[in-house]
Amino acid sequence: MTTKTTNNEKTNESVESTGVVIEKPAVEETPEKEKATNTDEVFSFSPEVGNYFIVAAVFFAVGLMVGIFGFSRSGGLDEAAVERIVRDAIADADLGGDSAPDRFALVDDDPYLGQEDAAVVIVEFSDFRCPYCGRHFEQTLQPLLDNYGEHIRYVYRDFASLSPESVTSAMAAQCAHEQGKYWEFHNALFTNQERLGRDLDMEIAENLNLDLNSFMQCINEERYLDEVQGDRLDGRLNNVSGTPGFFINGQFISGAQPYEIFERVIQRELNRAGIQYDA
Repeated sequence: MTTKTTNNEKTNESVESTGVVIEKPAVEETPEKEKATNTDEVFSFSPEVGNYFIVAAVFFAVGLMVGIFGFSRSGGLDEAAVERIVRDAIADADLGGDSAPDRFALVDDDPYLGQEDAAVVIVEFSDFRCPYCGRHFEQTLQPLLDNYGEHIRYVYRDFASLSPESVTSAMAAQCAHEQGKYWEFHNALFTNQERLGRDLDMEIAENLNLDLNSFMQCINEERYLDEVQGDRLDGRLNNVSGTPGFFINGQFISGAQPYEIFERVIQRELNRAGIQYDA
């Protein structure tokens, strides 16, 4: 598999991590300085809003199904069966609609794995502190790369929001990226989530044989603070309100969903691109 990276990342503020499936964007105050420029968007009807209607319809149908089966059986509906119904409904809900969104719209200049022009682009908004993000890293990311690496471009963007260490770790990873070690640093941070902080950053840098003077200078001057904060802003502008949040060819999936969810959406996108592929 070809491994390639590009540059940078952005973030700040406090938002909780989430394991929710399809997430409704949080309602929040518009900053005073933005109110004057946002008035022309108040009554707009974006494609994302349409997606929520689709999701609502899907879950209404699921609810009816669960209710019918639940009341028709003396023992009720098995919990695993309910989970399968919900997962299938989510995976089969085509949030792309008739017009396919631009799969490269959110890649920015952030580090990525895979081919630059891959048929399937996955953008993850994540926080190195987030336990659900850690679960995705441990259980889902590597199988995706193993099975679909030749067909996906996997982009990591920061939604650092849970603690000050979320931001400093994101900046440290960018400093490692300057020396060509972003993904190694990324992996080490997720493997040691409970130890995030300056000591861990230096330990990882030493283990990766980074130029420590350059690395420390990069950290001390907060060279990538604007980048990390900018990533989070992009996430918020695209309805990400918790971590992890994913866009698969522009289609939003929230939470550390199981591998099967990603697989079904990826397969659907490959079929759309005319690529017949069995992982």
